[in-house]
Amino acid sequence: MFNEITITDGSAFKVAAAVYGGAFLFALVVLLMRRAYSRTIMFALLCGGFLIQTLALNLRGAEIKACPLGNPFEIAQFLAWSLVLLFFIIGPTFRLRLLGGFTAGLATILSAGSFIIPSWDRAYPPGIFGGNHWIELHAALAIFSYGFFAILSLVSIMFLIQQHGLKTKQFKGIYRYLPSLQQLDLMAKRLLLTGVIVLTASLAFGAVFWVSNFELVPVFKLTTTCLIWLGYLTVFILRIQKKLVTRRHAIATIALFILAMTSLWPVQSARETETITEGLPTQVER
Repeated sequence: MFNEITITDGSAFKVAAAVYGGAFLFALVVLLMRRAYSRTIMFALLCGGFLIQTLALNLRGAEIKACPLGNPFEIAQFLAWSLVLLFFIIGPTFRLRLLGGFTAGLATILSAGSFIIPSWDRAYPPGIFGGNHWIELHAALAIFSYGFFAILSLVSIMFLIQQHGLKTKQFKGIYRYLPSLQQLDLMAKRLLLTGVIVLTASLAFGAVFWVSNFELVPVFKLTTTCLIWLGYLTVFILRIQKKLVTRRHAIATIALFILAMTSLWPVQSARETETITEGLPTQVER
């Protein structure tokens, strides 16, 4: 007889990170061999990692009785999951070559990198959002919007690489597999608009709670989130006015995403030191 095998969220997260890493390694090796990788194989690998990560997030959510966004580890995992999900939605529409490889690389960094510092996955009491669905929806949409900004930064990196290749008249290697600048620029514009809309919705849902419970909202968290939103909104407006285009637009979106990522951990720390609702206990170490 075989012993019963118990799948834990931790082991599932590790397997998902390994599958994402395998997908990125596959793309890297094929490109180094100066060949175009199979989109079917890349899709299958990303799909496998995504399904395993979905299982892990569901197991964690069932344990904490909420959307798993209570510590830096869970935020990184949810962001990687959102990124891959958006690739499945956007990829078939735009059919951008190499986007799967870039997505696999960033998903690997987020999912595997979250294991580097064990303290990021610190324990906290179940029901961290205090049963308030507005706050839970606000948090989920905010991270999901960062998924849009993550894939936007990947498209911007691809744009800069392709632009460099054209300026230096390099048409071999990775340059031959990249989409045209026009296609990348169009996708970046649409991703920016969608990301701003989703983040705006997140702030709107959060405002439903903040208006009547402003004294319970961490000031640093609220200020930082609004500044990130304002930054992307400003870039979008300047883009519409054609004052921030092509290379400068790509650099701005990459810089904003890096800023958004570096702000997540201080924001999380601020939330851990203040309660979200009355009577909600702060997180404790295992």
